[in-house]
Amino acid sequence: MKFEPVITSFLDTDLYKLTMQAAIHRNHPGVSCKFLLTNRTPDKKLNREGYEWLCLQIASLGELKFTEEEIEYLKGKLGYLGSDHFQWLRTVKLRPDTEVTIVPEVTDGMYDLTITAYGDWETVTLYEIPILSLLSEAYFRYVDTKWTINGELVAEYVNGIAKTENLNIVYAQAAHKTKSLSESNCKFSEFGTRRRRSFQVQDAVMRGIVSVPNSTCVGTSNVLFAMRYGLEPVGTIGHEWMMGIGAITGDYTHANKKAMEEYVNTVGHQHAGLALTDTYGTPNYLKQFDEPYVGWYVGVRQDSGNPEEYASTIADWYREKGYNDKVICFSDSLNVEKCKHLKKVCNEIGIGCIFGIGTNLTNDFDTKPLNIVMKLVECGEGHAIKISDNIAKNMGDERTVFRVKKELGYIEKEWDEGDESNRW
Repeated sequence: MKFEPVITSFLDTDLYKLTMQAAIHRNHPGVSCKFLLTNRTPDKKLNREGYEWLCLQIASLGELKFTEEEIEYLKGKLGYLGSDHFQWLRTVKLRPDTEVTIVPEVTDGMYDLTITAYGDWETVTLYEIPILSLLSEAYFRYVDTKWTINGELVAEYVNGIAKTENLNIVYAQAAHKTKSLSESNCKFSEFGTRRRRSFQVQDAVMRGIVSVPNSTCVGTSNVLFAMRYGLEPVGTIGHEWMMGIGAITGDYTHANKKAMEEYVNTVGHQHAGLALTDTYGTPNYLKQFDEPYVGWYVGVRQDSGNPEEYASTIADWYREKGYNDKVICFSDSLNVEKCKHLKKVCNEIGIGCIFGIGTNLTNDFDTKPLNIVMKLVECGEGHAIKISDNIAKNMGDERTVFRVKKELGYIEKEWDEGDESNRW
């Protein structure tokens, strides 16, 4: 099998992985953890060739290291993490031969995979985004190999190699979406690394975005593409941070508050960024989201549940606190039309908004993407769980989820558009 590593830089990941990693390293060094892959589209499986290619790609992650050029770039963007942290980054190394297990279950020649990563949290956190993006690329190189957009051929793969490729179609689509969003004054970031169709597709998307004059694109979560195209790398934390702290402390009720305290102590209150509210349900977060943190965080990120209800709740909550300058970042399964609609909703209720658009930019083809996630399931001695604002996004040990919901007085919510097997 012809093999060239797809991921050749630790920067080919989301920024929040690096900022979270800093918080983990400072506050919880040496704590053990376990990540587990979940495929919400279980009908999409790999064939033998795709499985073998994926195994080689994951093994190649062991060759990565932060280069001096990358360290200098990060110092320029994340200098607030301190010189000691960048010195430590020079020593970071993945060991997939001992830290990752891939267990296939083969039915009719198709491979359903259980992928687990385990080890020190401060290092193993770096596996999530690469494994997800590589699994997606493996599927589209070896299984769904004819790529079209509106019936127009973009690429066709034979034995994992592109025999036909016209990424100008991807470039044009991204430019068109950027122009449409910009004309509606929708400020947005590109968030599409984890479910991209391929590295080359994401690169074409980025070229399309930056080609638009007077664009309202404010950056990309992918640090490598931010460096390559002169954009701002954007992002603060993911659910993993609150999930891990809940698991370590065993106090899920107050994990959000401890997460805020430790993160702000790591990065400084000027860099608090956006508060992610739904790990244990937004009502629980808002109970702990008090001063000075309300003032320090520029706004909140919505990642589950009904976005219109969320916007109304948050706008009222901020008004009660006396703030009229905060924003909501919507990041849950967005496309251009949803962004335009939510922009109007927020204008009407009087709160600012921005958007994080992922799969709709980097995997918008005539065939559907995989809906895959790789979440923390154990950290320290405890179970890492996610309750969310949509029952379909609940994750983790079922008994722990049930117990914590009872402790929180959590009210189950289902949403007409909340079927995760058809959302990206």
